[in-house]
Amino acid sequence: MTRRRERLAINPLSFLLEGSGLDLSPERLHASFADIARAGYTAVHADVPPGMTAREYGELLASHDLRPAPGYYGGFFDQRDARDDTVEGARRHAAATAELGVDTMFIAQHMCEARRARPAIGVELSGERIAIMADGLELAAQAARAEGVTAALHPHVGSWIEIEAEVRAVLARTQGGALMFGPDTGHLAFAGMDPVQLVADYRDRVAAIHLKDLDTAAAARVLTEGTNYFDATRTDRIWAEPGAGALDLAGVLDALPEDFDGWYVVEVDLPKHGTPFDSALLSRQNLLALPYFAEDAR
Repeated sequence: MTRRRERLAINPLSFLLEGSGLDLSPERLHASFADIARAGYTAVHADVPPGMTAREYGELLASHDLRPAPGYYGGFFDQRDARDDTVEGARRHAAATAELGVDTMFIAQHMCEARRARPAIGVELSGERIAIMADGLELAAQAARAEGVTAALHPHVGSWIEIEAEVRAVLARTQGGALMFGPDTGHLAFAGMDPVQLVADYRDRVAAIHLKDLDTAAAARVLTEGTNYFDATRTDRIWAEPGAGALDLAGVLDALPEDFDGWYVVEVDLPKHGTPFDSALLSRQNLLALPYFAEDAR
C-alpha cells in the first residue's frame, strides 16, 4: 500500500486567490509552489492553467520537487442540452490528468445563483434535476475512465448537489457504474451531514478526499442570518485548517478502508489562521499528528 503521508497533498487555492478570481500567472504559481514545498508538502491538487500544457505544468511542479495530485472538473450537469459539451470537457480534463500521471480527478456540479444566495439548506430541491445530473456525471465518469482516470463525485455547498438527499440519490443512481466518491469533509458538514457516516457508508467508492475543517459557530451564524456563500467563506471564514475546527477528522480517516490508497487533499479556501503559508503548515502539522498518519511514519 502506498504510504499515506506520500498521498497528502494541498489545494493551492488560498495562495492563488486574488479578489474574486485566481492569479494563475507563472510568477504567482512559482511563488505559491515554493511556499507549499517549504511547508513540507510533496504534492499539489493539480489543474493545468489556461495557456499551459500538461507537460509544462508538470515541469513547473517538478521544479519545486512537487508531484501532481487529483484536480477538479466542474460542469453544468443539470443542463441536458449541454451534456455532450460537458462530458467532452470532462474527457479533456481526464486526458490532461492522465498526462500528468494522475489516475483520479474530482468531478462536481457547478455552483448556482440560488444556492450561492442561500447556501447549505438545499433550496429548490428537485428529484428530476438529480436524475439528470446523475446520468450526466456517470457519462462523464465513463469518458474519464476511457482515458485511464477515475472520476469522483465532489458534493459542493452552493451547487445542486449540496445536501444529503442529493448526494445519496446521485450515488444510488450511479451504483455499479464508473462514478466514484470524492467527498469534502467541510462541505458535507456545513450542509448538515455527518462526514464520518457518509464516508463509512460509501467507503468502497471513495477514491480521494478533501480534508477541511469547519468553524461550527460561524456556520450556525451564517445559516441563522441567511448569509450568502461568498460572505460565509470570505467574511465569516467558516472553513478552518484541519484540526482547527470542530470536525472529527480522525473519525473520517478511520472510516476509510484499511487498504485505502487514494489521495488526501488539504483545502482551506482562505486561511483561518495567519497567511496561506501559516495555514498550509498548520494543516499539515495537525494531520500528521493524528494516529492515522503518525502510524504511517513508523
